[in-house]
Amino acid sequence: MPHPRSYAQVVAFANRTLPLYTAALRKLEALKPSHADEASFGVWLAADRRAATALRDLGEAGMRHDYPGTSAAVVRLQEAALASRGAADDLGVTACAAG
Repeated sequence: MPHPRSYAQVVAFANRTLPLYTAALRKLEALKPSHADEASFGVWLAADRRAATALRDLGEAGMRHDYPGTSAAVVRLQEAALASRGAADDLGVTACAAG
């Protein structure tokens, strides 16, 4: 996550990222895991849903200029992202970022 220096940057980050994240989550939700992977897949989905919620909360807190709310949402977003990466790793899923 970038290090925004203003509430406007926090809101811009959330507004730019949430639609992309939500679209990716919908694609993930459409997948049908094997029976053996269902539990791990459910953990992955749950973590990504928590991340999406935290991202939405981050944008809303930024709009309110709510420092404690913004800070709490960042922590929840980081925790959910870490859990998502761990769950994806458990399934053998990797993602490559071009940049």
